[in-house]
Amino acid sequence: MKNQIVTCILLFLLGVGAFEIEAQSSHQALRKGDRKYDREKYQEAEQNYRIAADAEFGNPQAVYNLGNALYQQGKWEDAAQRFGQAARDFQTPADRSNAWHNLGNAQMKMNKFKAAVQAYENSLRLRPGNNGTKMNLQMAKKKVKEEEEREKQKEQQQQQQNQEPPPEQNPNEQNQPNQPPPRPKEDQKNQQSPSQPDQSGNPQEQQQTKMSKEDAKRLLESAVDPEDQRNARKYRSAQPSRNKRSKKDW
Repeated sequence: MKNQIVTCILLFLLGVGAFEIEAQSSHQALRKGDRKYDREKYQEAEQNYRIAADAEFGNPQAVYNLGNALYQQGKWEDAAQRFGQAARDFQTPADRSNAWHNLGNAQMKMNKFKAAVQAYENSLRLRPGNNGTKMNLQMAKKKVKEEEEREKQKEQQQQQQNQEPPPEQNPNEQNQPNQPPPRPKEDQKNQQSPSQPDQSGNPQEQQQTKMSKEDAKRLLESAVDPEDQRNARKYRSAQPSRNKRSKKDW
């Protein structure tokens, strides 16, 4: 029984000793990070703050300082996460106000102006007299207003584009009837003109073109002068008949 009690006491002392060692290492890493930060060696400061945050899990001061080192390197997204965590874990209103203020700055760098307004307002609730936070809040609200105006102008331009009438057509083009497509050259060559006579040599059509004798006679008589016709008849009556033979005197 005594041995068990002694063992428990030793384990407790070892645990306390380990906790003190971890706290001491976290504190040392935190102080070392601060020295690097003051010399603007932000990358080395980041490494020490990470060691401090890992050695003492949930240490809001190490997390807050880590956010500052990340912010100075332009790592605003990661810095915003650290500031938000510190703002929840800090106990004093002043520390929480500082974390919210820096979170607003990181949101401004990422052009998240509405989120920045909310962060600055949270900071001012904890410390209403901070003039720097008030100025940043007014700047963030101005950015939000400008962003809303740009969005409104963009919507108006889209509406105007949708309401614009279609372009007017040329009236000559509107009244011009649809023209049939041109025929191929081969069809135009094969197409026979109706004014040209058929050269196929069809005998039935040739018979129609021939003139009858009576029609030719009438055409000839109508073409000859009436006086010439009478003289021609006299001339024919004065000629001896070819069928009569003269008597031969033996």
